[in-house]
Order: sequence, then C-alpha cells, then structure tokens
Amino acid sequence: EKCFMKKIIVAAGGTGGHIIPALAVAKKFEEKGWKVLYIGNKNSLEENLAQKAGIEFSGINVQKLYRKFTFQHIKFPIKLISSIQKSKKIIKNFAPNAVLGTGGFVSGPVGYAAYKCKIPLFLHEQNSYPGLTTRLLSKHSKHLFLGFKNENNFDSNVPTTYTGNPINPDKSIATINFEDYGFRKNSLKLFLLGGSQGSLALNKAIYPILDKIYANEIDLIWQIGKYSYAEFSAKIKNRSGVYGFDFSDKINSIYQQSDFAIARGGALSLAELEVNKIPSIIVPLPTAAGNHQFHNAKEWVNNKIGTLIEQNSLTPETLCDAILDMKQNLSAYKSNFTDSVHQNAAE
Repeated sequence: EKCFMKKIIVAAGGTGGHIIPALAVAKKFEEKGWKVLYIGNKNSLEENLAQKAGIEFSGINVQKLYRKFTFQHIKFPIKLISSIQKSKKIIKNFAPNAVLGTGGFVSGPVGYAAYKCKIPLFLHEQNSYPGLTTRLLSKHSKHLFLGFKNENNFDSNVPTTYTGNPINPDKSIATINFEDYGFRKNSLKLFLLGGSQGSLALNKAIYPILDKIYANEIDLIWQIGKYSYAEFSAKIKNRSGVYGFDFSDKINSIYQQSDFAIARGGALSLAELEVNKIPSIIVPLPTAAGNHQFHNAKEWVNNKIGTLIEQNSLTPETLCDAILDMKQNLSAYKSNFTDSVHQNAAE
C-alpha cells in the first residue's frame, strides 16, 4: 500500500517566517495520511525545526543571494546548479504528487527542479510584496496562495487564492509562570518580539525606558534574540518585572498571557499576534524587500488594531509615548479584532 500513498515535498528555509508555514501545512498533510518530505538547507534552522516536528528531512546546500556585493557571490552559481541537481535526484527518488514552496532562497532550486521534473508546483507567499523566489518561480507554478489580499502585486497569469498565513502548529500547553520572575499580579504584560534573530533597534529603544514602564504597572516579556542576548541579558539580571530570553519553545504560553506587543512587521509574527488578538506597536524593518513590512503594518493601522512607528522616528521617547498611549486605549484596540483568516490558513 506504500506505493499508493500520496506524497508531497515541502521546501522553505532561512527564517521562521518561511519555515513555520511549511511545517504547519506539512502537519495537515500528515493528518490526512500523506507522506511528507521536507527539503531545506543542511545544518539549518529548518532542519532543526523539521526534526523537532518529526518530519522527514533531506538537506541540500544552497546559499542566499546577498543584496549587496560580496565575494560569497562567486560560490552562488556553483551552489545553485548543484542544489538543483541534488533536488532533482531527491524528487525522482521520493516521487511526490506535488511540491509546495513557502519561500526563502531554499525553495528556489527545489521549485525549479520540480518544474523540470514535471511535478505540479504550488507556492505560498507570506508577505504583501512577493519575495524574489516567488517572483521567479510563479510562472512555473500551478497555483499561488497568498498570506495577504494583494493579487495585484503579482504580475503572473497563475491563479491565486487568499488563504492567510499558516501559523505555528505547536499547540503545546507548556506554560511560564511569570510571577516567578517578579511579575506583579495585576500588571499589564507587554511582549517585545524582534524575531528569532532579535532586533537591535527595538532592544536599544526599550532598555532606557524599563523603569518608566515598570512604574506604569507594565511588566515586560522581552525576546532579545540571539545576536544581542549576551549584552542585554547581563543588564537586566536582577530586575523585577522583566523576563528576557533569546528563543523560547513556550511561545504559545507567552501569546496567551500578553496584553499588548511591540513587533517588527514580519508577516508571520503579525499573523500570530492577530490570531491571539494582541494589539501591537509595529516598527517595520526598513531594509525588507519592497518595504513589505511597512505595507504589512499599514493593514494593522487601517484595521485599528495597531500603531506604526517608522524606524527613523524610533527613540526611547517615541516608543514610551506609544506604549503609554496604547495602554490608555487597550480595550478599544482589542475590540477591533475579528476572527482571523490565519487561524485556518494551513487547512
């Protein structure tokens, strides 16, 4: 019966924003009795997360195309060609019914190999402005699924469906008791999330105002991220009302306990905040391709569920004002949330 089992390959890599949707959809396929293979970069975040999720993984070796010139570019064509060859080999051996790419540079060679092997290719784009991989592959794909309602940003004749963004499939109920970290019973909990890498700009803006927000009955859950964790975790060692971490596998517990948030404008973070109905102050990453984080954030502002600070106006003072202002109007923001499309996007 193994021969008759339906099979799909999912491919994505680089950041959690591409990987989490791929894993969420992979889990749905497994529930429906399909066999799933995840293709990603060797020794990467996606390999680590796929293994944690119990999904079979095959590694290739591909390199991202950096936006500025670097000598790494010399290796790019060689790695690209060999990763397309390797992907073809994996596809021929696994013999899938379909291939799904959810973006990031890793899904490029896999998607192209699928097209060359005549396997139906499907794509999911998380952002309001399509990434390079989606733009290059869309003309070879059967169908394009969109995280944002924005089919006019795609200049292809491929049929599109607006599904929203598949969010973290982890429903674990591992909880954090924040009172163990000096949080007060009746304080508001503010969650600062800079993504898995962390955000130096957000970290530098929040640190000088910790006393002020504490005095205003706000405790801080602070995702410092891996890059500046050593620096900031040392500074907050004996502080009450601040819980700092680099990466957490108890993110569901954090969402459930957060009253409001400060975030970048990444599509996936915003989808998770929206599903959990958490009003947010959004500081878009200005270097994001097509300025897509700014457009993502504008939707929140238009729906009156968040506010926007552009990075060139971000200071400890402007951030503090935004926090206290949101605290003042929290129930109004909360009442503007409706049921989120992202809730059932994986399905």
